[in-house]
Amino acid sequence: MNQDAEKNKGFAVLAYLSWLLLIPLFCAKDSRFAKFHVGQGITLAIFWTVWWVIEAIIGFAFGWIWIVGKIIVVLASLPNLFFAVFAIIGIINAVNGEEKPLPLFGKIQIIKL
Repeated sequence: MNQDAEKNKGFAVLAYLSWLLLIPLFCAKDSRFAKFHVGQGITLAIFWTVWWVIEAIIGFAFGWIWIVGKIIVVLASLPNLFFAVFAIIGIINAVNGEEKPLPLFGKIQIIKL
C-alpha cells in the first residue's frame, strides 16, 4: 500500500458515507487516492439520490393502494440494498488501499484525477 493510501484511508472511507464525501473532497484534495474514492462516492451518492426520488414518486403514486401498492413500494425499495452493498464494497476497497471501481457504474468519472 502506498503512502498516499495509508495516510488518506480515513478520508477515502468517508467518501462512501453519503454526503459526508464533502469532507475528503475539501480536506484531502491533494490526495489522488482520496480523490479516486470521492469520485466513486459522488457517483454512488448521485445514483442513490436519483433512485430515492424515483422511489418517493413511486411511493406517492402507488402507496395509497391497499395491497398491490404496498407490494410495489416494497419492491421499489429493494435497490437500496444494492446501493448499500456498493458502499460497503467501496469502504472495503478504501480500507485495503485499493483503487477498484464500484460495480455497474464505477467507471463513470465525475471528478478528474
